[in-house]
Amino acid sequence: MRLFNLFLRRAGIQQVAAPARRTSSRLTVVCRRASMADIRKQIYCNFGAAGLTVVAIQVDKAPDPNLVSACVTIDCPPELRATLMSQARQLRAHPDVKALQWGDHRHIALN
Repeated sequence: MRLFNLFLRRAGIQQVAAPARRTSSRLTVVCRRASMADIRKQIYCNFGAAGLTVVAIQVDKAPDPNLVSACVTIDCPPELRATLMSQARQLRAHPDVKALQWGDHRHIALN
């Protein structure tokens, strides 16, 4: 790669700057099964309005049959990290959300 960059410099071509690095964050939301559709809609609307991109939501059953666990993957640039934390706090305040933790649902043990 260094040799190629040297070739570009000698040819008088400026190297294109790399795009800003984006990072993915995952959070797991445990909520009542009956309210999952409303919470999913809220996640997409609120996070999108804040400039965050929801890449995927994977819904799985929880140990309690009345609950579901949703693993949410969010594409978040570093400068919007505070916005992501704010959105997570708002989501946690929803009355039907029983738990919200950072990380993949496979690594979280529910009490």
